Amino acid sequence: MMDTSNTDALGAALVEKGFALSLTLLDINNSLSVPHGFELPPPWNLPSRMFRYPIEVCRPDDDQPRKIGLRHPLLADHPYVRHVEGILGFEIDRNGAPNRHGYSTGPTARWWHAVDLISARKWRELLATREFTEPDCIMQAVAFGCRYSHHEDRKASGYISTAEAREIVSAVGAREPDERGATIRAFSTPSLCRQDKGSEHWPINHGHLTAEDVVWGFIFGIEDGWFRHDRSGFLQWSELGRERYAAGDSTTYMQASGQAAFAF
Repeated sequence: MMDTSNTDALGAALVEKGFALSLTLLDINNSLSVPHGFELPPPWNLPSRMFRYPIEVCRPDDDQPRKIGLRHPLLADHPYVRHVEGILGFEIDRNGAPNRHGYSTGPTARWWHAVDLISARKWRELLATREFTEPDCIMQAVAFGCRYSHHEDRKASGYISTAEAREIVSAVGAREPDERGATIRAFSTPSLCRQDKGSEHWPINHGHLTAEDVVWGFIFGIEDGWFRHDRSGFLQWSELGRERYAAGDSTTYMQASGQAAFAF
């Protein structure tokens, strides 16, 4: 929906109808959010920012009037979207509300949906609602879930396990690579990062690898001991992984103890 008036009639209507407290806040938030207490049935009650903020709002810009649109076409069935449409009296644009440069928050919302459900440990629900996101977003979210841990997780072992990661990527059609070591060594060379307090960290950098390659590298690296989560729950290179990486394709590698070991 586009406001064709220079007086921002659409913005005024959104404030008047109680969808925003003021035009200033509307321009800051760039969205309409589901109010607290508004009942949502499954799957709309999932902890996804796409479901909590289904309607994007594009502020007026010179001769371009204010617009509102859905962050995904399938949000047309969202109870709050129907509620807003019923009060405003028109159908909200299913294709979003891009600004004058064509930018819309729709693609970002697809990422939100995937990573929010992974972070909430609701990966089964993610698979059940995958039509609201894209395979690449799911892959990126799985990589996030392998790399990071919830701050209250005493085990600090990632938002998802490698077994769960395997189930997710299999469901979206990812094929497991044949070479485990080569997949991990496609990552950047391990490099020490010394923090302010003097503690050492070995971050895992992967350059321009695809999200699918990163996920398989994380899965193999965790399973084979190349990577481990530190006490804060962040995935990093282990001592074994650094030694194995330095050995390259050699059938043996030198351990920190000075003893040779077989690389399998």
